[in-house]
Amino acid sequence: MKEVKILFLILIIPLFAFGLHKYYISLTKIDYVEEEKSVQITMRFFIDDIEKTLENRYEIELELATKQENKKANIYLERYIASKFEVIINQNVKLYKFLGKEYENDVVFFYLEITDIEMINQISIQNRMLFEEFPDQENFVKIDINNSKKTFVLRKENDKEMLNF
Repeated sequence: MKEVKILFLILIIPLFAFGLHKYYISLTKIDYVEEEKSVQITMRFFIDDIEKTLENRYEIELELATKQENKKANIYLERYIASKFEVIINQNVKLYKFLGKEYENDVVFFYLEITDIEMINQISIQNRMLFEEFPDQENFVKIDINNSKKTFVLRKENDKEMLNF
């Protein structure tokens, strides 16, 4: 039986590695670094999903992660993130700074930061990214604040979560 499972994995895993993904997920990691009074946010999306969404929304060609990448790509990415991702800390909407992006294989990482945060008693996260293009999109959020770790999933029908510490 063990051999059958191993054979199954050997045959199936390569199909996932080289085929188009049929699942739509993202991961957002939010860490509060008390010593720096900073909320550090890392978002991870499949490049083709974010590219398709922005190209349809803004009617542009982005060509992300290529030598021909649109010189205004970061402007469109920042604009899109600002329109779909919101952080409320202690009942106050917080503006974040887009620090940049980097590519790794078929994934793009976005780096955001909120500064001058003395303490966090409550945080609310709304992430509606990619829902307009992919109704089955699931945006996973992992939070590490005040030595408390939480994970939740935001979907089109439930795109916001609030936590108290």
